[in-house]
Amino acid sequence: MNTNETYKVGIYLRLSRDDEKDDESQSISNQRDYIMNYIIRNNLMLIDEYIDDGVSGTQFDRNGWNRLIEDIENGRINMVITKDTSRLGRNISQSLYYSTEYFQEKNVRYIALTDGIDTFDKSQNTDMLMFKAFYNEMYVKDISTKIKATLNSQKRNGKFMGGIAPYGYERNLPYDKHELIINEEQATIVKRIYDLFINGMGVKKIANLLTDEKVPIPSIQKNLNRGVKSSIYGVWQETTISDILTNPTYKGDLTQCREYKVSYKSKKRRKNDRKNWIIAKGACPAIIDEETFNIVQDMYSKNKNRNDNSLEYLLRGFLVCKECGHTISIGQAKWSCNGVKKTKNICYCNFWKKFSRYDVCTPHRLDYDELETEILKDIRKKCKSYLKTSNFEDLLKNNDKMNKIQLDLEKQLTKIKNDINQQTIFVDKLYKDKLKGLIDEEMFKRQYNNLTTETLNLKKKANEIETKLYAIKNKVANKDNMRYTNIIKEFLSLKKPSKKLLSSLIDKIVIDEEQNVNICYKIKPLY
Repeated sequence: MNTNETYKVGIYLRLSRDDEKDDESQSISNQRDYIMNYIIRNNLMLIDEYIDDGVSGTQFDRNGWNRLIEDIENGRINMVITKDTSRLGRNISQSLYYSTEYFQEKNVRYIALTDGIDTFDKSQNTDMLMFKAFYNEMYVKDISTKIKATLNSQKRNGKFMGGIAPYGYERNLPYDKHELIINEEQATIVKRIYDLFINGMGVKKIANLLTDEKVPIPSIQKNLNRGVKSSIYGVWQETTISDILTNPTYKGDLTQCREYKVSYKSKKRRKNDRKNWIIAKGACPAIIDEETFNIVQDMYSKNKNRNDNSLEYLLRGFLVCKECGHTISIGQAKWSCNGVKKTKNICYCNFWKKFSRYDVCTPHRLDYDELETEILKDIRKKCKSYLKTSNFEDLLKNNDKMNKIQLDLEKQLTKIKNDINQQTIFVDKLYKDKLKGLIDEEMFKRQYNNLTTETLNLKKKANEIETKLYAIKNKVANKDNMRYTNIIKEFLSLKKPSKKLLSSLIDKIVIDEEQNVNICYKIKPLY
């Protein structure tokens, strides 16, 4: 080695947690000893050492590295030595930038001992550096892929693999860091958020309410030091409320991978598509019961684009345009008549309003208050009908009556099936008479249509009887029926139901341009 020039050496030592697991020879002390032997043998002047212990090589924002660059800029060192090129970094673009551009521009000599790299050796070219940089990055990418696969496997098995437990939970330390237990103080806030939302309060208003009441935000409650404290630190955000309302973990289904890193080289995270979430059913204790959670999801999907400054309307989120499939919005029409200001709540197709100049749809304009009255009237009628048919279950409590009903229904079913078979025979005979010319076309159509109508009516009766028989044989007393019965009784007892109750009974309300209304119910009569 030519030592005519005085080199002021800075040795750079880096170790990531992955390196430490794989190879003990990569330890900080081992790197230091190896480089010091070289420095002593070559009579080099050691100025300082720069250490990043437990830091990934995929990014270059490291404390030790930043100090080294600062000393180069200030002329304190003009030579950098690492044990190998992977200590410099495992990001191909950044590693090559520093080793082939930055160091040369600053007239800094770079040596990677075990890789035989010396940037002041004129006999060397950059091919080896490029190869080493590529290899180093592929190594960390491979490690990242393997670690990710292992973590995801553990997540599917119901183990919590994150560092910070979701709000409302904490890790069961010191017994099992992969198990979640409920944090009662935080769980109370989670339950309150669900209760406020299910009773009609929007996401933004919930966030504002918790902020006004000075309820600590999740990062404060969990003693996290996240980023620079801004003027809004301690303010509940809408995204936080939304995340809590849509996370299946709260119903006991541990959900992970709701976010993902954009790259193994980056710390930036993005929201993951729901289809890519890893959900382990029943893997953690539930804070919210499943029925409440499902109702909230239904309400959230209907109101996610809602303006929180708008008025509360019972049917908001349920109304859908039949022609274009978009939501029917609710707003206020205001005008003056003889100096008197008047206001009216109206419904209109949201898609039509946004793009009315393009004739994409029609207004579908309706008086909202009249619509709500008629909708509630129709729901009450349907509920009463459901309760009448559901009373069939009471008969099953008496075995003697049940047996008698079953025998009677089976006799009726046998007779109806015989009648259906007879109708088929009549149709065959009728068709043969037509072919033989015994009856004309007009007479055939008339008699055939009559027989077909009778057959369809018989089949309908047969289906009704088979449903009743199925109910008897399976004792009918299923959870859904009992749940709907309780919901309906609650609905009928109220003058005006809550959104939660309405979400339990109906899926949507479809309105066409002729102002015809079709209510899509969730409840179905037993028979």
